[in-house]
This record gives sequence, C-alpha cells and structure tokens, in this order.
Amino acid sequence: MLRTFLAILLLSGATIYAQSPADWPAPREVDRTRAAAVGIREITGKHLRLLTDVPASPAVDELPQVFDAAVPIWAEYFHVPLEKLENWQVQGFLIQDRAKFAALGLLSERNPDFINGYALGNELWLEEQPSDYYRRHLLLHEGTHSFMLSFLGAAGPGWYMEGMAELLGTHRWQDQQLELRVLPANKEDVPMWGRIKIIREAVAEGKSLSLGEVMAISNREALSVDAYAWCWALTKFLDSHPRHGEKFHKLAAQVNKPDFNKRVHKLFHQEWTDLEFEWEAFIVAIDYGYATKRMAIVPTLATPVAEPTTTTIAVDRGWQATPWLLRKGRQYNLTAAGRYQIFHDAEPWPCEPAGVTLCYHDGQPLGILLAVLRSEKNPDEFAKPLSLGLAAAITPTEDSVLYLRVNDSPAKLSDNQGAVEVRIAPISVGD
Repeated sequence: MLRTFLAILLLSGATIYAQSPADWPAPREVDRTRAAAVGIREITGKHLRLLTDVPASPAVDELPQVFDAAVPIWAEYFHVPLEKLENWQVQGFLIQDRAKFAALGLLSERNPDFINGYALGNELWLEEQPSDYYRRHLLLHEGTHSFMLSFLGAAGPGWYMEGMAELLGTHRWQDQQLELRVLPANKEDVPMWGRIKIIREAVAEGKSLSLGEVMAISNREALSVDAYAWCWALTKFLDSHPRHGEKFHKLAAQVNKPDFNKRVHKLFHQEWTDLEFEWEAFIVAIDYGYATKRMAIVPTLATPVAEPTTTTIAVDRGWQATPWLLRKGRQYNLTAAGRYQIFHDAEPWPCEPAGVTLCYHDGQPLGILLAVLRSEKNPDEFAKPLSLGLAAAITPTEDSVLYLRVNDSPAKLSDNQGAVEVRIAPISVGD
C-alpha cells in the first residue's frame, strides 16, 4: 500500500498539491455518446486509454502502444515488479480544441489552464503539438510523473521530478521499438525539444547554472523552458556517467524523503568536488550525439612536477587528467608530438598537435592540443581552454592539475585514431 504523502503534480509550470494516491480523484467517467458527437474518439492500449479530438493518423493512433512500451522500461528503471503493473491504467486526453473537453467536464478542475501537459494521479492531459516527436515526448514525460507518483509514492524535489520526466521522455521510437534516456544524435530527430540548444546558449552567454543552482530549481512555481533544460541536463549527466550513474540510480528510493537534496549531497560527499568540476566540462561540451563514456573524466592522483616527464593523451576521448600538479608561480614548458587521425565529415584527416587549420571546431583548429588548469578558484576553465599546439609555456596563478585533450566534437570521437605524447619540464621556481 502506497504511503500517504503530499504529491507535487505538474507540467509546464503548473504545480498542484494533492493528498495521498488514495485521495486522488478517480478517472472521470466519459459519456462516449456525447464525446463522439463533438468529435472526441477513444484509442485504447493496455495501460493507456486516450481520448482525443485530434484527427486519426499513424503517429496519433499509436500513442497507447508507445505508452505500453514505456511501462516495462519504467518498471525496470525504478525496480518495480511487473506484476504490480498488470492492472495499472492511465486515462489521458489529447486536446486540440479545449472548449470541447471543458463542455464535457473532461478537464482537470485543479488545473484547467495547463500549458502543454499536466498529470494528476492516473489521469493526464496533453495539448496537441505540431511535432509527432514532441507529442510523444509530452506523453512520456507526463507518464513518468504518473508512474513515479503511483509506484514510488513521490517524485522528489522539482529538479529531480522534472529532470527524470525529461530524461525518461527523451526517446527513440522506431520500428515499433521504444528506447528511453536517449541523447539525440541530431536536432532533426527531436523537433521542438531544444534542450541542448538552451544549455549551449546559456553557457555562451555566461549564464550557466552550477550543480547547486540546478538542484535549487523548484516546481512550486511556474518553470521556464530553460529550467526544464537544466533539469534534464543534470539528470542526464548523472544517469549516464560511468562512475556516478550507479549511485544516482539509488536516489529513486529516496524520493519521498523531505531532505532529498541533503541525501544527494551525502551520497556523493566524497566526489562532490569532482562532480562540480565534471559538470562544468559536461555543460560546456554538450551537443547532439555527445559520447557520454568517451567524454567522462577519470580522476588521477596528481603530484608536483619536479623533473621532465611525459604522458600519453588518447585522441578518441575527451578531457584527460594528467598526473601533474603545477605549482603557483612556477613556469613549465610543454611540448607535444605525434601523428594521429581525426575524422571530419566522415573523412580521415591526418593531424599533429598543432591541429588542422583548414577546419575548426568551437573556434579552434580541429585536432589541436588543448589544456585546462584545474584549481579550487577556477572551476569553469573548460569554457576557455588554452591552445598548446606543438609547444607552450604555462605559469599557473594557482596550484593546478593539468587536463589535456585534442579538439574535436564530442559526438565524433569514436573514429579518431592515435595518441599524443606530451612532455612537461619545470623551468623556473616561483614563490
């Protein structure tokens, strides 16, 4: 039996408070004769009964099938036994003309003026969308809310609730097969979604959000589209991270705890500083087709550089931590050598650490060796990396760990081949 709780139910800025699931209103009775008279038809699956005035089309009529395909994926992700879902059904309304549904009493009394979508207990409402993809996305977003509230007893604070609905709403539907938690390969696959564009523009304008700022997002008030993008980005970052994902998945068991965010901090206490640093790297580079595992940063123990030494940097990965701690005020010479292959537009480009000046990525030559200095006072250095090329001198203003990578799109690393040998030599002593 589900616990009593104060459930936050939403969408697109709407936040409604209800009692326990036992107190939710039962799905409303629909007079099918009256509904049919005004052009409202019913499409039914095992877990979704959908009433709509949207004309029949394959993309609309298969929505219950999409929902049914999502249910076992939600169940596996949240560790809910399938037998508990056998008789679970949601009643949904896909609305083109809101006046028709209002006249029949089929809008929610709690939030009749919802924007785009809204969920309350085992009912959900969707505004018709011009994009088949985004219509499905809204259905899966709202369905995630209904599932979490029904089977987990709550959905956590705003950032987690909305982030999980966005994460499990971002999908691929092809040949009657559904995949959730997708990071889209290109914007054409997800028309009207736009979350990556929002993050990239915010970073470019110096308006990015820290981990703490995203976790402070609450859906007790209307959320902007930007807020949904940041909630998605944080859940995607944690969910797909090869080192942090397992811990993140444990949070679903804590969603009914009022101190959820404190529990997040406790869970990640040992690696919180790394998380903040890696988050900055993630949001600076996020793009369609982002290779999550290849871009993940693997920490290493860094020690002061006392004499010349070398390290190897792979060209098919993102930022890589070197074992070098550079001391404040001390000057270091770096030299790089190696020939490697960078793919661009499906063509291999022979490359050296100076990069390919005929082709650029993010304002820098393709394949050029880049560096950032990580210190406690400079957590956002990924937005302005140093160009090392074949040789450079560095004098850090703070004790810093050196991170290196070659310049390429985070979506195009897998075809790259080769490595760079980097040599460092301290040449002066600071204070």
